[in-house]
Amino acid sequence: MWLQKYTIALGTALVCFGMMAEGAEVQIEVSEPGCTLYVNGKQKAFIKGNSTKIEIADGKYELMISKKLDEDWQMVSRRNIVLDDTPAALKFDLDIEKISKKSNTSKASNFKKENDTVLDKVRHLRWQDDARTVKIRKSWQEAQAYCKTLSLDGMKGWRLPTHDELISIVDYTKFTMAIMPAFSHIVSDSYWTATSETNDAGQAKSIYFGNGCPNAEQKTKELLVRCVRTEK
Repeated sequence: MWLQKYTIALGTALVCFGMMAEGAEVQIEVSEPGCTLYVNGKQKAFIKGNSTKIEIADGKYELMISKKLDEDWQMVSRRNIVLDDTPAALKFDLDIEKISKKSNTSKASNFKKENDTVLDKVRHLRWQDDARTVKIRKSWQEAQAYCKTLSLDGMKGWRLPTHDELISIVDYTKFTMAIMPAFSHIVSDSYWTATSETNDAGQAKSIYFGNGCPNAEQKTKELLVRCVRTEK
């Protein structure tokens, strides 16, 4: 009898995780073959056909399903989950990301550390990168106000980044501390974006920099903040 069931949409692939008792067998089913399952950054299984089985205990996990498209590109879907003994049926609607590992490697050169900031020379964005980015937690409203009043390296005009802006500094070649190497103040934790959830005004999007996983959180929750400003 299943105690946990997780459904992940990956393009046309539908991935189901059925969890039995602690340390029991997990049945994984996909509607198209050729996906790889990673658990906590380590390759766990290659799903050659339409299903596979693994052993996994209750606990907290970072799951990633990937499908290689060509020599440079792959499709990736990530999710943080907590398994326990409580019966549940959870559906995860995940964004599809087309990631080039070679592009990520070359993209690192677009970022330059300057004092307490990092400059994205291509997008013309300057990022906050001082000790406060790994310490200060704010609600979503407080985070926006905090960025508006921030003065850093003699510069003002800061704001909370959009979802697309914040995800641009994720380094998807990493499974932990997934941020571009120019940043020196880093932690595997969640950061606010200025982008509200389309179907729930009480939630806003966030990025978890442990593995670059996009999430949504209640705006009253306190998350870390990394402000950005547009360079003129």
